[in-house]
Amino acid sequence: MSWRWLLELTAVLFLVGCGAPSPGEAPAVGVVAQVQDGDTLTLTDGRKVRLVGIDAPELEKEGQPAEFLAHKAKKILTDLTQGRRVRLEYDRLRYDRFQRLLAYVFLEDGTFVNRELVARGLARVYSQPPNTARQEELLAAQREALEAGRGIWREALKQDEDFYLANRKTLRFHRPGCHLAGEIAPANRLRLTSKKDAYLQGFSPCRTCRP
Repeated sequence: MSWRWLLELTAVLFLVGCGAPSPGEAPAVGVVAQVQDGDTLTLTDGRKVRLVGIDAPELEKEGQPAEFLAHKAKKILTDLTQGRRVRLEYDRLRYDRFQRLLAYVFLEDGTFVNRELVARGLARVYSQPPNTARQEELLAAQREALEAGRGIWREALKQDEDFYLANRKTLRFHRPGCHLAGEIAPANRLRLTSKKDAYLQGFSPCRTCRP
């Protein structure tokens, strides 16, 4: 028996003995131990939860500065959830490729945290088919925050393109020169004259061309 194999076996037995949750078990409730950023938190059992259906501004990463209001979004999510018991509601897909839980998060008083961040202008709707059960509810909050010019919407509507191309299937919009825009099937392609139109209709910006 090699030492490497023995160490791996010991690690597995340790996790099992500690009751470490398996990826297939999605809890209905949990207590928030820590907040990583404006849309990600960790429960006391070690699971990471990605608030599904929204996207908060990015913190500093790989030499890039924090996006507008990223730290405020993290602070508000921390104020709302850290140390508190939350209820987790799931859509069709429960895990992302990083094995984070994809959940709609609710406080014990009924506050829908995902929606609260969107309503305050601290996150935008980021639909991820097939997880779209609460898309219209989140979009309603986004439209209200956008029209009020709240939070990120003070800057998010600035544009440097004459038009954008949206994909009805993926719910993303792209710069016209983005290679992903060139791959949109004609039946799914929609030309939009402004970012505002894109956001009002529920499209989210491509993470490659970053319109």
